[in-house]
Order: sequence, then structure tokens, then C-alpha cells
Amino acid sequence: MQDDKNDLKLLILRHLKAANVDYAFSIARNLGIKTEDAVKGLEELEDEGFVVKVFGRGLKRTKAKMKRSPEVRKHHTYYMLTKKGKAYLKENERNKS
Repeated sequence: MQDDKNDLKLLILRHLKAANVDYAFSIARNLGIKTEDAVKGLEELEDEGFVVKVFGRGLKRTKAKMKRSPEVRKHHTYYMLTKKGKAYLKENERNKS
């Protein structure tokens, strides 16, 4: 079970690397998982220092790469990778080879 949890966290981190900024429902939809699982994974990743909540009234589409509208309204809690999260992904990819 622990491996499944780590696999889910890794999928979320990879998604955030591609999306730059995203929220739980969108992550869940893109990964084909339950929203509750995405929320729990994001909360755990935040506690571990791999992701951080993004604050502000609106996010520009250039920051939220997977958004369709020019500006994203802040009615969701958005997350993005931290330096620690980016380093973890880089190390994980290096160890895969």
C-alpha cells in the first residue's frame, strides 16, 4: 500500500511539473483518480515540502499551462512544485535510468 501512495504522489508531482500550477479537481481528472485522493496526496506533498499553495486573486494562463481561459479565477486552491519537489523529480528520473 505504501508503494501505491508513493506512486500516486509521484504522478501528482509529474503532473504539476507539466502543468506548472493546478488544482485538485483538475489533477484528478487528468490522472483518472478520485478528487479525494488528489486532495489527500496534495496535502501530504505540501506537508513534506514538495508542493506549495499558490495565492493571488487570479492566475495568468501562462502560469497555469493547462487552463483554457486567459485568466483563472481563484475559486480553487492551486498548487505548484517547490524547489524540493523539482529536485525530487529530477533525482527520481535519474535513478530510473
